[in-house]
Amino acid sequence: MPFLRFCDRAIQWLGTAALAVAAVFIGLLAIVGTADSVGTQLLATPVPSALEFSEASLVVVVFMGLAFAQHRRGHVTVDILTGRLRPGWVRTGLTALALLAAIAFFAILAWRGYIAATESIAIDERSLGLTRFPIWPGKIALCIGCVIALLESLRQFVHLCRGDPDAFEAHAIEDDAAL
Repeated sequence: MPFLRFCDRAIQWLGTAALAVAAVFIGLLAIVGTADSVGTQLLATPVPSALEFSEASLVVVVFMGLAFAQHRRGHVTVDILTGRLRPGWVRTGLTALALLAAIAFFAILAWRGYIAATESIAIDERSLGLTRFPIWPGKIALCIGCVIALLESLRQFVHLCRGDPDAFEAHAIEDDAAL
């Protein structure tokens, strides 16, 4: 089905783009953290507002990486019970239930993140540190990351309902081969 393949690729592209943003912020965190440590220890001059920057950046790193973790099925799972089940309707049903829970969770986070972001933009919310960082970009990143993770979970659920439960696992295996 061409439309489903298009959606698969679009969602995968969004997840990869979000992961790239997270990777950039990880690099920036490493640079700022190193500069702050070296500056504090050797020069007795810490990087101004390094803590505030780190706090804001961690939100971007965590939430922009959610979709990729969902795509790779990298979230923490407890498979003591499901690992002992034979493939069949019970295992598929439990997987569907887990995906529906993920969809609901990401939808609620995205919705509340959107509300928080719009309120933060309206009042131009900023941190209270030496440098007054705007807080709303992190809230927007939270919302965007959750929407992309929601789309990935929905994509996996559609594949499961269509009878190809290994489709999302196959994508992760293909991605490993590409790396």
